[in-house]
Amino acid sequence: MSIITVEKLEHTYMEGTPFAAKVLHGVDLTVEEGEVLGIIGPAQSGKSTLIQYFNGLFIPKQGRVVVDGIDTAAKGADMKALRQKVGLVFQYPEQQLFRETVGQDVSFGPECLKLPKDEVRERVRKALRQVGLDPEVFYNRYVFALSGGQKRRVAIAGVLALGPKVMVFDDPTAGLDPRGRQEILETIVTLHEEHRLTVIFVSNSLEDVFRLVDRVVVLDRGRVAAVGEPREVLSDVAMLDRVGLGRMQTVEVLESLRKRGWDVDLRNLSVEDAAREIARAYARRAGKEAAARGTV
Repeated sequence: MSIITVEKLEHTYMEGTPFAAKVLHGVDLTVEEGEVLGIIGPAQSGKSTLIQYFNGLFIPKQGRVVVDGIDTAAKGADMKALRQKVGLVFQYPEQQLFRETVGQDVSFGPECLKLPKDEVRERVRKALRQVGLDPEVFYNRYVFALSGGQKRRVAIAGVLALGPKVMVFDDPTAGLDPRGRQEILETIVTLHEEHRLTVIFVSNSLEDVFRLVDRVVVLDRGRVAAVGEPREVLSDVAMLDRVGLGRMQTVEVLESLRKRGWDVDLRNLSVEDAAREIARAYARRAGKEAAARGTV
């Protein structure tokens, strides 16, 4: 069942001025409840603009966006409820931390909902556990004393404390060291698998997209260029080249072997699958060469 439906969505910045720039052109897509959907595309493809429609930061003027039964452009649409349903985490969310301690910062959203103090505290503790931070350890810790990865997880916890059904991550690992990057990716996996959240994952890393998502949408200059399973989409080198995206390293290796006459399947995208595919292709190639020499 679809939790987000986008129909014929268009968006123009500075509309009606000489500087008008159209960045979305009739976009159609769905997000299925419980899935992890990846959105990829080159710079200025419309990714960040699109996701701002999912929690009502933008309201459609042309087209339609329906989120968990709420038509976002309808008169009287409950935008407060919408923004509790969809949590949006932009790049570098830790820059939005502004309170002294972790508990105080994560409390901000629930306090704005005017919830009872006991419920606020419980939501904060639950959100910290969801991002892998022990509330007994981190609740009263000063924000400035945290690592970069911990700050980012605290920022994510602040969104989770609102109790969303959908979490949207816009390039969530940007600027992190390898350890912090791994922690954030593991957090996203946990939110989906253990806490049953629908996840929308916008990223420039094709490797991360392949690892995490169930389906992937490719945007190209504000239009949907491809939709499908990661194995099929991310091995379509002609489409990736046309759009201007890079390729996964495994695809680069397999494609270079194919150009040299090796019979390899580019859909073997993981390192392990690619290694097995290369070994199989080598064995087939060696067998044919041996047969040609008359030694088999």
